[in-house]
Amino acid sequence: MGGNGFSPAFSAALGANLVSRKAALILFAICVGIGALTLGTHVAKTLGGGFVPPSTIDKPTALILIAAACTSLFIASIVRIPESTSWVTVFALVALGLMRGNLNTHTLTHEVLVAWATIPPMAFVLTFILTRSLYPLRGWNYRLYEHLTKHEWKLRILVIVSSCYLAIAVGANNVANVVGPLAAAGLFSVRGGMLVFTPVFALGAIVFFRIAKAIGSDVVPLGLYSAMIINVVVGSMVLIVSWLGIPQSLVHAQLLSVLGVALAKEGSHELLRHPLIRRIAVFWVVSPLIAGSAVVLQLLIVGWCHG
Repeated sequence: MGGNGFSPAFSAALGANLVSRKAALILFAICVGIGALTLGTHVAKTLGGGFVPPSTIDKPTALILIAAACTSLFIASIVRIPESTSWVTVFALVALGLMRGNLNTHTLTHEVLVAWATIPPMAFVLTFILTRSLYPLRGWNYRLYEHLTKHEWKLRILVIVSSCYLAIAVGANNVANVVGPLAAAGLFSVRGGMLVFTPVFALGAIVFFRIAKAIGSDVVPLGLYSAMIINVVVGSMVLIVSWLGIPQSLVHAQLLSVLGVALAKEGSHELLRHPLIRRIAVFWVVSPLIAGSAVVLQLLIVGWCHG
């Protein structure tokens, strides 16, 4: 899961060649811990009891949920496609709720799906508007561009800080995808689980760091300005929904922001023809289905063994 968290946080900085991989990994681990211990508990409580009653998630069921989500993410990581940790975890929980007949549809339809349907498009629109304010150069913004260019080292620092800001958002939302079900099963307290799994996320980032460049450089070359815009826009939105306790797809919001930059710079014709966009779209549909199907299959096997 760490590889898919590292991707949205530092893909912009790596794509713009602002930090080394080693430095990015260290910063990522620190900032994820900060986010997990501050706002992550809100999301963990939703995942541990918002979709199905906590009593539904015993220890074997929690392990089934985590295994299903990790299998789906592992497949996406192998082919270097950034996938949403929240999507696959929520789909796994929904499959569990449907199998057990106790799915809380209100949480799904009135909170999670609303956020999933609105946050990425909002990130796209805001990023497009802000990027168009700098690209292309026109009379009114040339003076601003000239001023920022003269202070490029400050801008580089701001981009790295904004990447850390987004990494805090990753910690606030994504670590809970593991901790929520395990805490509901009584394996950890929520805060204790955050402390245990933050290093695991850092380890995943080390193993699957190459995913970060799939968005940060393959879709569109990210400059200093666009990198900072993406990080601030996406980080702010994810932190807000994390405070509300909603598991949000940070990867989707981040990609839509990158597409906003691409649209502002290259236009819609080149954007729609990009082969990586088509690959990502396919895996975004397939991966959650894999997670949900894996949960159903494992529950059927467990039920058959006990029957």
